[in-house]
Amino acid sequence: MLQGMKQYKHFFFDMDQTIAPARQPILPEMYSLLNELPHDIIIVSGQEVQKIMWQSKDLPSYTLGQNGNHATDIENNELWNIPLDEAHRAEIMDHIQSIITILDHDLNHDWTPIEDRGSQITFSPIGNTAPVEHKVAYDPDRKKREALMAQIPFQSAELIVKIGGSTSLDYIHKDRHKGTNVQRLIDLMSWDKDECIYFGDGLYPGGNDEAVIGVIETVAVKDHNDTYSKLRELLD
Repeated sequence: MLQGMKQYKHFFFDMDQTIAPARQPILPEMYSLLNELPHDIIIVSGQEVQKIMWQSKDLPSYTLGQNGNHATDIENNELWNIPLDEAHRAEIMDHIQSIITILDHDLNHDWTPIEDRGSQITFSPIGNTAPVEHKVAYDPDRKKREALMAQIPFQSAELIVKIGGSTSLDYIHKDRHKGTNVQRLIDLMSWDKDECIYFGDGLYPGGNDEAVIGVIETVAVKDHNDTYSKLRELLD
């Protein structure tokens, strides 16, 4: 249960479908609301830092890109950057290729189905850069991606895969996920965890925000419109 704005000083947000439509710029009303808050704003996303900055329209914020494995402060100074190694990349690509063999459609390579972001590899069967209308329609209930993972589970000693965004599977190091990286920033900044709160649309089992549960208070949202409504409710 949310206890009002006075308790919180540090607001953590997922990006896609939490403060902005998937892979689209933040809407003016959300930008204005966040920009006017006296709180620290921290954006935690599977996207690369530069794409987060573009998508947030350079909203003054701390940025935890690639599930927090590339972090920058509010002045865009790098705090840390921990990429995957080549053995990890090979392991991930082998799994992606296995999934591709069971898809019921061909990949559209013009829509960038595989993105190696450095600290994370993201695979979207429909394409990471597919038109928004295709992405919205592809797997709204996550059933397609859940079925793919059930058919070909990802078994790795050091890596995990999470359902992310509207169409993707995000591969990261199992010890370097949103939960550990949120905690790392809190420790680095000497913040009080009780003054931190996280909003995300992927707080369900297997979702890419799930790892934050238990680290700080979390608020599950349906999309960016729901986030806006819940923030306004807190403000009021």
